[in-house]
Amino acid sequence: MTLRWPRNGNTWGWLSLGAAPLLLLLIHTALGLRPEHVVLTAACVALSWVGPRARSFLALAAPFVITGLAYDFLRLFIHLRGDVHVGDLYAAERLLFGVPTALGRVALSEVVAKATHPVLDVVTGLVYIFYLVELFAVGGYLWFKDRRRMQRLAWTFALASLLGWITWIAWPAAPPWYVDLHGMGPADLSVPSNPAGGSRFDELLGVNVFASFYARSSNVFGAMPSLHVGYAVLPALATWTLGGKLRTFTAVWAGLMAFSAVYLRHHYILDVLAGIATALVADALVRMAQRAPAESESRVDDVSTEVSA
Repeated sequence: MTLRWPRNGNTWGWLSLGAAPLLLLLIHTALGLRPEHVVLTAACVALSWVGPRARSFLALAAPFVITGLAYDFLRLFIHLRGDVHVGDLYAAERLLFGVPTALGRVALSEVVAKATHPVLDVVTGLVYIFYLVELFAVGGYLWFKDRRRMQRLAWTFALASLLGWITWIAWPAAPPWYVDLHGMGPADLSVPSNPAGGSRFDELLGVNVFASFYARSSNVFGAMPSLHVGYAVLPALATWTLGGKLRTFTAVWAGLMAFSAVYLRHHYILDVLAGIATALVADALVRMAQRAPAESESRVDDVSTEVSA
């Protein structure tokens, strides 16, 4: 599965100079060009010219880049989604993860979200906002430590994203904050995205981070699965057997992300579990794909040995 660059690195450099403007033109025409599109494309062009090591890094990081650019194109397919699940998902959450209260059975996720504290607001807000930073940072570390694991992380990120996006369209689901603000449905497709509990983070720190981030969201009804949680689980899976502080860090981060998703009222526990399942499936498929070439080569070697004998 390793992407291999030709010996003549300049070939890719010249190709990048031709492909980059075409890509930016496509994004401008279909979506509207933003500064990050230009920066990301320019960085890829630069890496393709710097030298062999930079091109090797770009090859391994390509799934990260492609997935990042592809996400914006998701809005072109949102209209294909089916009926949005609102009340039925809430009812399932309360049934499976409900706790008895004086007001009757209440979903545990509601209880967690109401137990607010400024410290929790800051910690969960930081974890939730830096959901991709942690994943990319671990990927960068693996570039120096274990490139096969970096490749695994990059491709599981791409595959988990694809599985999540397909689910968002095939089984669109309203987040908990939607139910809090707009009731059990039917879904109002004109409702804008909302920072939910993240607004407390903005208010505490006097910033506009969550508000601006969710103002750009093109899909309100993508609660199931939680890719925030899925993305946090992927580095833990990729680095688990390395042990030590890295395993501890990635496991704690994944746990904090799962808690943050529920606490900030962006996801139900069911969404969190679906995000974990998406990460596990993507990781398993990528590991199978990575093992296949090695097993094939091993069989060829065994046959050659038998023939020689």
